[in-house]
Amino acid sequence: MVRTSTLLTAIGLLSTAAFAASGGPDQYGYTWKDSFEPGGPTYEWIDITQTGTLITGLADDNIVGPFTMGENFPFYWYGVKKVFVASNGYITFITSGNIAAPFPLIPAPGGTDNYIAAHMTDLNFADYGGANPVDNPAQCYWQDGLDKAIFSYIDVPYWSATPPLFTGSNTFQIILNKQDSTITINYMTAPCCSGSNGPICGIEAINGDIGLMQNSGVYPTDGYAVRFYAPAVPLLDITDAAVQWVTDETNGAWSLPVNGTPFPLHTFILNTGNQTVQDFTVTSTIFDSNNQAVAVDATNVGQLLPGQTSDIFFANSFVPSAAGTYRSVTALSGITGETVTTNNSVTQELVAYDTTLLTNDVDWAGTLDDGIGIGWTGGEAGCGVYIEPPFHPIYVSHTTCRIVSNFGNVPFTMRVYDDDGPNGGPGTLLDSVFVSAANGQAGNHAYPLNNPFMLESGGLYVLWYMGGQNVNLAQDVNPPFSLRTYEVIQGAWAEYRDRETADFHLGLRMGQLPEPDAGASTLDQPDEGQVIGSSTAVRMWLRNFGNVPITGIPCNYRFAANSVVSQTYNGPAIAPGDSTLFMFAQPLVPFENATGELCVWTGLNNDVDATNDTTCVSISLAVGVAERDMAPLRLWPVPAQDVLVVEGLPADVRQVDILDMTGALRLSRSARTAKGLERIAVRELPPGAYVMRVISAHATLTARFTVQR
Repeated sequence: MVRTSTLLTAIGLLSTAAFAASGGPDQYGYTWKDSFEPGGPTYEWIDITQTGTLITGLADDNIVGPFTMGENFPFYWYGVKKVFVASNGYITFITSGNIAAPFPLIPAPGGTDNYIAAHMTDLNFADYGGANPVDNPAQCYWQDGLDKAIFSYIDVPYWSATPPLFTGSNTFQIILNKQDSTITINYMTAPCCSGSNGPICGIEAINGDIGLMQNSGVYPTDGYAVRFYAPAVPLLDITDAAVQWVTDETNGAWSLPVNGTPFPLHTFILNTGNQTVQDFTVTSTIFDSNNQAVAVDATNVGQLLPGQTSDIFFANSFVPSAAGTYRSVTALSGITGETVTTNNSVTQELVAYDTTLLTNDVDWAGTLDDGIGIGWTGGEAGCGVYIEPPFHPIYVSHTTCRIVSNFGNVPFTMRVYDDDGPNGGPGTLLDSVFVSAANGQAGNHAYPLNNPFMLESGGLYVLWYMGGQNVNLAQDVNPPFSLRTYEVIQGAWAEYRDRETADFHLGLRMGQLPEPDAGASTLDQPDEGQVIGSSTAVRMWLRNFGNVPITGIPCNYRFAANSVVSQTYNGPAIAPGDSTLFMFAQPLVPFENATGELCVWTGLNNDVDATNDTTCVSISLAVGVAERDMAPLRLWPVPAQDVLVVEGLPADVRQVDILDMTGALRLSRSARTAKGLERIAVRELPPGAYVMRVISAHATLTARFTVQR
């Protein structure tokens, strides 16, 4: 399938007459001959449809496997045993091998290496699932024996942009002869023409620098055969060691917690040549976003025989101290006379998150994008990423994405899958959210899950799936790259063809489980032991003990066993850890002489901790005690610096307190009134806002002031 962001060039179609009859050698010594060449192979189809094994799971632009041969097949200077079969007409001997349009010429360093292309072009095994479904006749079989392994593509059509999304029929097979190391490709039918570049026929070695292409853009006649021959005497002594992988075989990105568990520096080295490699160095370096090395370690490898491996665990590890994107670079150095150097280093993306935050948007993309994005012709396709979170358990609440454009004004779906599928692939569908065209226009989006959940272990696959054409998901084309990206065409998952040069703006909002928790940290008024002789306002400090902003908090107070007074705080949301002073509209009015507890408490729905909801003081009610005439408090200078003067103190003042805006007591002293005036030293208080509380025998007065220097 083609991408809407990709401009396809015209394909130069060549006739059969353009075929050469033989070719090579490549750098290693491989040659080829076809059935037109004297001494070349004779077209001889081997039917395995009754004796072989049907390969399932092939779709559009994907690979399946591995299929394990009983004996190694000699390929270049090494032996291969595990085979992955690709829908686009090739087999590969490595795990990550999805090649799709535009198809590379051979050899091509970078991307997928280590493969045999028989008829590599845009083929399609998938069924069209529209209003008028048409069964795709494509099949693929394989058979392994002592002397040869055979892979047969039967009636496989080319991909087409128009329903039923396929056209034509190709039947061809690859024969691996384990006795003489030849590779034979038989073409029963391979008609013109694919809508993409190709077809390409050739072989490429593990390093990508060495390979032999038999043709590109040439459509073979029916009953045609090509055979590749290994050299009796190789033309090259291959001195080559390679970084096979870091951390694990995927070389994929990792999410890490800031100041969390140390991340191990681990790599796997292979002698990919046919000569012993002596005395070289392996270095692992972590770079931050400013390209500064923040962790480094190195070790020496004394000797590595052909085919030998070295599994290296460095002594040092990496603990990110700040959130952001890091690069882990593992590199080889000091190899004398090395034939190939393009495989001497591997870069891995690491992203660190501040896990103290309530949520993080976890993805592999940076802040920028290519401004073009990616979509798929036909609309029956999408993009996926795999994410393993920075910690477990973790709460998953939203999918996230950036849409570049939606000129088609079409909807799409956001889906989340568990990684419990075959070989850790997408398995159980955990959530699916339909996004209307109106809510899927250009911009950054966070779509709430229908059923948020806790992820106890493992990772998740998130999928953006188109509901029509001309909608594009943003891509990040700035390294490092996650290698955790997938293209999903008609439900079939495959590694994204450009995973080494792009990431999708696609991810998950994850973090701590929301814990709403409101409580009454202290009573501001009345005070402990106070005698209430007149109508008195009840004030409490509301504190957010949880991890989410809260408002709409039910608040209550009651004296002794009397009726409960209830009121809801609907003011600005209180941030986690903050407090606000709340006053009940209904004051406390003495109705009898009594002593008891005045309690205030919160009743927040879904409150996670009830132990901090309530606070009480012991007070007395005195009916008939006249309220004293009291002037309001006057404070100066405001703002204060070192000394604050208080005027208007009642004659029977007991105590003067200063509280910060969280309700915490910062200063307390017994008053020494002289004509209602006090001088309070505030030089030890940090700049900020405060409340002065003056407690007398029968009342409490308050006033606000600030300290500024």
